[in-house]
This record gives sequence, structure tokens and C-alpha cells, in this order.
Amino acid sequence: MDIRFENNAVVFGGIDCFDLDKSCSCGQAFRWRPLCGGQLGVVRGEPVVLYREGDTVKVFGASPASAAMWAHYLDLGRDYAAIESAVARDPRLSCCFPEAHGIRVFNQEPFEALISFIISQNNNIKRISGIVERLCEKCGDPVVFMGETLYSFPAPECIAALSVEELTALGTGYRAPFIKAAAERVAGGYDLERLRGMSLDEARSELLSFYGIGPKVADCILLFSLQHADAFPIDVWIDRAMKALFFDGNRAKKAELYEAVDALGEYSGIIQQYIFQYARKLGKQGLENKGRLI
Repeated sequence: MDIRFENNAVVFGGIDCFDLDKSCSCGQAFRWRPLCGGQLGVVRGEPVVLYREGDTVKVFGASPASAAMWAHYLDLGRDYAAIESAVARDPRLSCCFPEAHGIRVFNQEPFEALISFIISQNNNIKRISGIVERLCEKCGDPVVFMGETLYSFPAPECIAALSVEELTALGTGYRAPFIKAAAERVAGGYDLERLRGMSLDEARSELLSFYGIGPKVADCILLFSLQHADAFPIDVWIDRAMKALFFDGNRAKKAELYEAVDALGEYSGIIQQYIFQYARKLGKQGLENKGRLI
């Protein structure tokens, strides 16, 4: 990978296995939206438009000083070609391509991921994105970019200062007390970054101690912001897909399901994204038919 700065953009060259649109819309991050052939978003207070051209990724609007942050955020240092090749050779998983080709798992800011995935509970991507954006407009810092006012993700103290009623008015529903409690805990000094160095089980246990966070949300936070590539969030889509791909569409005990997950290895969380994308494309009926055909 080579890095250069040109025309107000940080440019990363030599990048393969990166479908920008899939990566921004697959349900791992909620603040990207299409603009001028790229994806507009704000990360750690910096507004940019991402572009994918040939074997390059351009981060328009990024400063040279933030190049390392963007390389980390986009997970450009990981060999996704090797992961995809291994998955493509697995007869159970090869069907996930081409739908899943090019998805990269972003390394988001942990507090943003914490709040976003609390909001994600029993919710769909469009509604999650709307709620997150209203929260940012409510108490994030404004920044003008390309003639548009955008907002950074709010600091823990800002969200903690909101009442449950104010959070509910943003559309958060029953999740409002969970959001406020999480923000208060982080504002009070809880260090999410320390979870990065823990084992998966230890880090998951820590997140489960937060009010309103269950196993699926905990694993989303660990996978999408704290570099636990073996965290494997299981929602209704993944449950259906795993049964279709690994159990011939039959019911599986929870222990059997987790044995199948463990067998996927150290990148099981990344593989989960491939399975999730495949499941969403195939749909419920398609997964049921797939299970019957295996």
C-alpha cells in the first residue's frame, strides 16, 4: 500500500478486495451516504467523501495528518484477498460470493459504535441511520463541508446530559434509558479502549455489564470498533443463514451453532459479514430453500 496526498485527498494505492458501497451500506456503520459517486461521512469529527477508483481509495477532505487514522478506519492493512480466498474454497460458504465480495470491516470510534448498536436493537438500517443522525444534529459539533452543514458524533458528556424524554423524542423508543446509562458510564470514566486488549470472552463480559446490552450488540461493538475479528454477532438473519449453510436448514442447538462459529477461526467476524450480506440478498424464503437443497 502506498500513501500520497493530492488534490485535497489522501490517496491509498494498491488496494484490492474493497467494494466501497457494500462496505458502507452493509449495516456496520450508519453515517455514510452516497454523494457524487462516492460516500459522504464524518469520522472522528473529520468530514470526507470516500472514492474507489481502480486500485486506489481516495479520502477527499482528509488532512495528511489523518492518513494513518483513515488507513486504520478502513482496515487497509489487512489481507482481505487471503480471507476471501479461504472462504471461496469452503463449499459451505463459497455461495456467499459474489454478493459479499469486497466488504471490509471498519474500525469505528468505540463510543459511536456503542451508542449506534444500542440504537440498532430490533431496528432496521434506515431507521437506525435516521436516529443516529438526529442525535448528531441534537448535540454534535457542526462543521461545514462542501457547502453542507454536517455534525460530528456527540461526546459522551453531551449525550449523558440529555434527558430520557429528549432521547425518546429522537425516535429511540425503549432504548432511550440504555443510551443515557451508557453515555453516563463512559462520561464517568469508563475506558472502552481497554476492551481492545482483552480476550473476546473478557471484553464481551464487560459490555454485557452495560444496562440494555445483550450478546448480539456486544459482539457488534467488539467487531466493528475494537478489532475483535472473531466476534460473531448473531441476529435473526445470521441464525437463518447458519442453519441453511451448516445444518441443512434444520434447527440447531445454541452449542452446535457456536461450535460452527468457532470452527471459522480468527476471522469469523469478518466472515459473518459475508454471510450477513448473502442472507440479506437471498431473503427468508431463499434461505429456507437453500437449506432444503443442501
